[in-house]
Amino acid sequence: MLKNIGFIGLGLALAGCVETGPAVGPQGLRDVSPAALAALPPGIDQSFLIRDSNGCYGLAVEKTEPQRGVALLDASGKQVCDV
Repeated sequence: MLKNIGFIGLGLALAGCVETGPAVGPQGLRDVSPAALAALPPGIDQSFLIRDSNGCYGLAVEKTEPQRGVALLDASGKQVCDV
């Protein structure tokens, strides 16, 4: 758990913040792109994924309304978005 919190904290420092609309239900997002799943860091569950109104993914850092998190980046350092 501490490893996950540390990783998320590091992500906050390295990536821009993402803000989404209404909170995601307990099951998480539906229709998650394969690119977003592939970009998930090791040990981070898919239920942490959030998506903004532009279709760009992030990782939730706390349950707020609206949800906030850090950008989900691919291997090249680009934010993962549905295009």
